[in-house]
Amino acid sequence: MRLPCLIRSVLLHALLLCGLSPLLHAEELPSPETVRYSSPQWPANLQADIYRPNSSALAPTVLVIHGGGWSSGARDDGYVKEICEHLQAAGYAAVSVSYRLAPEWRFPAQLDDMSEAVRWLATQGAEHGLDTSSIAVWGYSAGAHLASLLAMQPQALPIAAVIAGGIPADLREWPNSNMVKDLLGKSRDEAPELWAVASPVTQVSAQTPPYFLYHGRLDTMVSYQQAKQMQAALARADVPVTLYTRWFYGHFFAALFTGGSSAAATNFLASYLAPASIPAHVVGSDM
Repeated sequence: MRLPCLIRSVLLHALLLCGLSPLLHAEELPSPETVRYSSPQWPANLQADIYRPNSSALAPTVLVIHGGGWSSGARDDGYVKEICEHLQAAGYAAVSVSYRLAPEWRFPAQLDDMSEAVRWLATQGAEHGLDTSSIAVWGYSAGAHLASLLAMQPQALPIAAVIAGGIPADLREWPNSNMVKDLLGKSRDEAPELWAVASPVTQVSAQTPPYFLYHGRLDTMVSYQQAKQMQAALARADVPVTLYTRWFYGHFFAALFTGGSSAAATNFLASYLAPASIPAHVVGSDM
């Protein structure tokens, strides 16, 4: 093989490994629809972007929750859009939601917003082509934290599965974190029960839905041990759990370059929430 051909082959493979393959078929996917999901009485006007697959049937639905340390980030951040487009291509409707941010809004405002989003899906999802007989939730970092707590409480719709990347599973391990203090409004010493209740690892039960965890092994912001602790807590409760390790990735790279984690996550998801049938040419690969 001549060198230019080899270079092109290596570059294409690198793009696939980085999880950028949804861009290759993005133009064939429907544009997202933006809706307000919060009721008129809600404390904030909150919106969601709905990414539907190329299917005429009601689409199985995944609620996607962005990260950003609970104080920043947006539903249309690049890595969030990549997750949503990947789900679209795999035959799912992705509903990417905004929520109230700390420190202006303290916990559990963010979790209440997610429950409001689930209520909206239950009452109005079908009008937007969504199959909401049951849903899944997918979040990264702070979004994984909120997705987990959401799935561990009774909701307006059954939650079939959780996909959580870079999860802060036990907030009590960051007693000096300004991000956590901004979220909770009190220090760990002032409110130990609040810090415990806000930690997903303490809320696991036999009723917790199946989990797919993915985490960067070199993550120094949210230690890889957080994923291991969550995995152990789920296993103790006999909850099906998979931990997908991104061996050479830190916190941000594991979010921005999804690589095989997105493909593995949707393969896991299909066991609990079957995708819609879509034209074969729409589906992209994610090596």
